[in-house]
Parts: sequence; structure tokens; C-alpha cells
Amino acid sequence: MSQLYKAIVVDDEPAARRLMKTLLAEHREMVEVIDEAGTGKEAIQKIQALQPDLVFLDIQMPDLTGFEVIEQLTYKPNIIFTTAYEQYAIKAFESFSIDYLLKPIKEERLEQSLHKLKKFGKISGSGIDVAGLQDIIRQLQAPPKATALPVKIGDRIILLRFEQIAYMEAEDKYVYIHTIDGAKHLTDQTLTVLAEKLPAHFFRIQKSYIINKDRIREMHRHFNGRFLFILDDKAGTRLTSGRTYNEPIREAFGL
Repeated sequence: MSQLYKAIVVDDEPAARRLMKTLLAEHREMVEVIDEAGTGKEAIQKIQALQPDLVFLDIQMPDLTGFEVIEQLTYKPNIIFTTAYEQYAIKAFESFSIDYLLKPIKEERLEQSLHKLKKFGKISGSGIDVAGLQDIIRQLQAPPKATALPVKIGDRIILLRFEQIAYMEAEDKYVYIHTIDGAKHLTDQTLTVLAEKLPAHFFRIQKSYIINKDRIREMHRHFNGRFLFILDDKAGTRLTSGRTYNEPIREAFGL
């Protein structure tokens, strides 16, 4: 006779809990839903008190993530995660040998998870690498990194790809973006604001200049510990660092 797993369904959306219970009703010979929870804190209380064999655990909840729930449990049941993350992204979870159900949950996918549980007798449990999973979640939640800067030209807006940019220059009250082909574009953003948006290979060498490190052809030591940068743009631009930037430059370039 196959084992009967007592289960708790955890999800902050009532409709999602109802759907899960409806799907599990087709597997009543294997799974008995003994309770449900709509928040992470409620889930912890009920899991500790009822000690179910199995928990269907939503990853994204308003008060606690599913991983934070696991961290606070002293009793470790089998865990099947439920999540709305895209299929391609959630594949990363498989390296942790855990199981998950992608919302909206499909009957055939639920059957696969239950078959895995029946075959191996255990899913997840105390061996979950919570820190590793949380790191993956943070990466999935991070906004995609920009690859270009928008620049207005009359009524048009063009996108300057970062690899096209040689350097940026503050001149009087204006800031110009210089591209490797010699073009010069005016922007209404300050160098400080631009620096926050740029990837790591852009580096401020003085108050008035940010350069693209990937576009440096040569570096030379200059007067008073400063540095001369020669770029590989069309003009072979030569820029000198400011004295207050000497130490950050040495650190950035390992000098």
C-alpha cells in the first residue's frame, strides 16, 4: 500500500490554493490536504503544529518568501515549491535537486512531482541550500541591466550602445557623449547621474570626464602622479586624469 502524505498548501492567493486543492483531490489516495495557509508566518505556525509530510510552498508571498519560511522551521517536511517565474529562469532550481511547480499549475506536471515523491520517498527537506536559492531569486528579480543610453536629437530619441561610447565630457553647464566614430551628442543628464547608470567598465578619471575603459589604447604616467589616457576612438582622444582621482585609478588598473 502506497504512503498517504498529509499536506499543507501555502499560497497568498486564495484562487491558487483552491486550484491546488482541486488538482490534489484527483490524487486523494496519495495526498490528503489537512490545512492551508495564506502567509509565510501562518505557514510556519501550521507546519510546526501539524507536522505535515508534504508542503506545497509558494516562493513569493508578501510577508516572507518561501525560503524564509524554510529557514525558520525546525520541523522539515517534504517541499514542492510553486512559483510564477518563467520556465527558462526556474530551470536554475534544478541544480539544487528540488522540485517545483510553475504557475498556472498543470495536472501533468503535478503528477510528475508526486511520482518523484513516490519513487524517491523524499523531496527537498533539511538539505535545501536556502542561501544559494535566495541568491538565484535575487538575480531573477534584479532589473535587466541597461545596454544603451537614450539621447535626444531634435524630436528623435536614439540609443547609444555602451560599446559605441568612448567618453563623456562635462563642459560648462552641458554634458556631451562622444562616440568612437567622432560624433558628439548633448545630454541633459549630469555626469554623476550618468555614472550611476553606466556599467563597471566606465570610469571617472576627473571631475569633467568619464571614459570607457574598453576604449583605452594606452596609459601614461603624467605630472603630479596623474595619468594620460589615449583612447582608440577616431580622434585618438587624449585625456588627463585629475589629481584627486589618482588613487582610485591606481586601484582600478592595478598600478
